[in-house]
Amino acid sequence: MNITIPHSWLTEYLKTDALPQKIADCLSLCGPSVEKLTKTKDDYLYEIEVTTNRVDCLSVMGIAREASAILPRFGFSARLKHDIYQIPTRNILADLFPLKITVDPKLCFRFTAVVIKNVTVKASPKNIQSRLESANIRSLNNVIDISNYLMLSYGQPVHVFDLDKIKSQMILRSSRPKETITTLDGKTHLLPGNDIVIADANNRLIDLCGIMGGLNSSVAPQTKNVLLFVQTYNPVNIRRTSMNLAHRTEATVIFEKSPDPELVMPVLLQGIALFKKLTNGEQGSKIIDIYPHPYKPKIVKTPLQLIKERLGIEITQPEVDKILKSLGFINNLVPSWRAQDINIPEDIVEEVARIYGYHRLPSQIMATTIPTNYPEENFHLEHQIKLWLTGLGLNEIYTNSLVSQNRPGQLKIKNALSSDWQYLRNSLIPSHTQSFPAFEIANTYHPRPGKLPEEKLQLIISGVRDFPRLKGIIDVLSAKLHYTLSPAYNSSAAVIDLSTIIKNSRAYPHYQPVSSHPPMLEDLTFTLPEKTYLGPIINTIKSTHRLIKSVQLSKTYQQNYTFTITYQSLSKDLSAADIAPIRKKIVSLLKTKFQAQLVGKI
Repeated sequence: MNITIPHSWLTEYLKTDALPQKIADCLSLCGPSVEKLTKTKDDYLYEIEVTTNRVDCLSVMGIAREASAILPRFGFSARLKHDIYQIPTRNILADLFPLKITVDPKLCFRFTAVVIKNVTVKASPKNIQSRLESANIRSLNNVIDISNYLMLSYGQPVHVFDLDKIKSQMILRSSRPKETITTLDGKTHLLPGNDIVIADANNRLIDLCGIMGGLNSSVAPQTKNVLLFVQTYNPVNIRRTSMNLAHRTEATVIFEKSPDPELVMPVLLQGIALFKKLTNGEQGSKIIDIYPHPYKPKIVKTPLQLIKERLGIEITQPEVDKILKSLGFINNLVPSWRAQDINIPEDIVEEVARIYGYHRLPSQIMATTIPTNYPEENFHLEHQIKLWLTGLGLNEIYTNSLVSQNRPGQLKIKNALSSDWQYLRNSLIPSHTQSFPAFEIANTYHPRPGKLPEEKLQLIISGVRDFPRLKGIIDVLSAKLHYTLSPAYNSSAAVIDLSTIIKNSRAYPHYQPVSSHPPMLEDLTFTLPEKTYLGPIINTIKSTHRLIKSVQLSKTYQQNYTFTITYQSLSKDLSAADIAPIRKKIVSLLKTKFQAQLVGKI
């Protein structure tokens, strides 16, 4: 995902002597990539790509923290200002909280809330409006803008309710199938169930958590008391709801990537301060903080020798410690904002590598030549066959090697994942039930007592309802391979054992001497019974005499088929007397074997 950050906003959290272009260059080399740097009238805008594992960088403070670690590696001074994690937790008032709270801890990992009373709803200051608009978020009023401003500043989504519109209770639970909620954008959603929602005492849904708030609890110009609400959710539920409803927001993108629950309380406290500054509101209740499973510091130990081996450099322990300290790693402790993506020693190696600088790592060409004797020797020919068949109008499809029905000679999988996929197929035919012309090249599996199954590569051409066309495709492929194919025909499919074909096919045809004598061509028309296969007839004509060089089906009309026969000798010019006995034999053979009747006379 991309985020847009103004330079003026970044420098509120980053003290540095680096100019914007240098900040962009250094970040791109060692951290989140700055895809674009744009000069505006009085500022610069960084458009930054953040990878999905770095939810901690989806904020101004997150980018500032990265820059404070990276810029000194390039000779610039840099330090993080206003680190929100350093704000001490405090509870100014001890008043009772005005709502009864019930939270399902499997759905919400941390729930915090506080009442802000006597707010004045008005337009936000110009700098707040400008910064929100630079991030493509429309400024609405100071109360709503505070929630969006906090999210962009710290990477923690925040929500605000009109407290007086909530009926005495907040119940955070799973939605029931077919419950409905109308969100702030005026859209009514029919919920499939298992969505995270908040209901009040009247069982009204007032929040579609992690997606968008409910219209019935929204802040309006007359709002006086606000419920400031900061939390983290189960990312699986958030992602599923977002996909089911085709509804995505900036908050959704963050929540589904598991933001740091340790960030929740500092952002809530910062929100209290912003409300006081921008709305003249004041804290009106104690702070609710439901955190059943607090973060436990994670330790990942990485030996110095492992870092040296993986990076191919000589680096000292003090330098490694300095790099890791700049990123918040101290004494093998992983900072809470990196707990999701730092799990093994190699993750630490990667952190050291990128801050040290990938561009500084040694480059070494392979000591030996790149091997060219690839183990799959048949790949080129398989690929060429696919190109030929595609050119003949067929579609390549892929089917599963496992099938549900047990047929003779098939092997059963002991640990099948599903009853639909229990047997290794020994033929491609059952997998091809489509009605369009297609082909597939795949292995079939055949039992071998005491051994692993034998794999046989097969080609199937299926879905060709017109047999002459199917036979024509086989003939063209035979010509391309310079090998006569003998497929097994099954209804509208032809199956070929490719393992045998690949061994015996040739890239070029055998040399055949060119005759200096002219060929003779004649057409013979036969009336054939219905459902007569033409392939055997053509083969019978070809095998009648050695002077027959080719046979082609040239015309058809109803059950009449005209074959063009080419005769040619290597030693002499042929005469009608030479052809007559061959013609007579052809007519006799076709009549005996296929009940074919010659049209006309010999």
